[in-house]
Amino acid sequence: MRLILVSLLFVFSPYLYGQNNDSENKLGIKTSINASTIFGSELINPRFKYGYTAGAYYQYSINKKWAFQTEFLGNFKGSKFKNGIGKYSKIATFYLDLPLLAVRHLDNNKTQSLLIGPSISYLALSSLFIGQQKKAELNVLDLKDMDFGVAIYYQKNSKIASFQIGAKIGLTNVNNGINFVDIKPATGNNGTIKNLGLEIGFLF
Repeated sequence: MRLILVSLLFVFSPYLYGQNNDSENKLGIKTSINASTIFGSELINPRFKYGYTAGAYYQYSINKKWAFQTEFLGNFKGSKFKNGIGKYSKIATFYLDLPLLAVRHLDNNKTQSLLIGPSISYLALSSLFIGQQKKAELNVLDLKDMDFGVAIYYQKNSKIASFQIGAKIGLTNVNNGINFVDIKPATGNNGTIKNLGLEIGFLF
């Protein structure tokens, strides 16, 4: 709960203190679909899993070329695995994401922008699925609560909505002792586990 409150403060504090300084500042909502996966040496045969992201954003205009954008998002992601019948087939996770992005406008009309910056993520939920089972075999997996990464986007802007496409690349090894007892393929090797997500969506 404290993380949520601090994250909300990051997102909305520029609006509270800077909304009268520049009429081009923007407060709105963001929604996107994503294709995510988990890579590293601990879990084998990963495949992309589809999910979605939704939340709020605030963009603070610095000058004609630069801005700063914060976002607070709920992110349903994880990974599928091609391991066969009776073996682990999917990890589903839910993260709270807080990207802190530098915005570089590519033209004077600000119709196109590049965004890049660190992204802080808090793991709220995690589940493991076996084969074709619809019910999770395990919940609360041994993954670290915090993940630190980099977010990078291309954004096409208009007065009604902005189109955004990009990626979040996890830099943290989030393995916190994963060992699925009696579940194949074997785990417990203390290998690496990192997150990768590709996103396409809209900001309103």
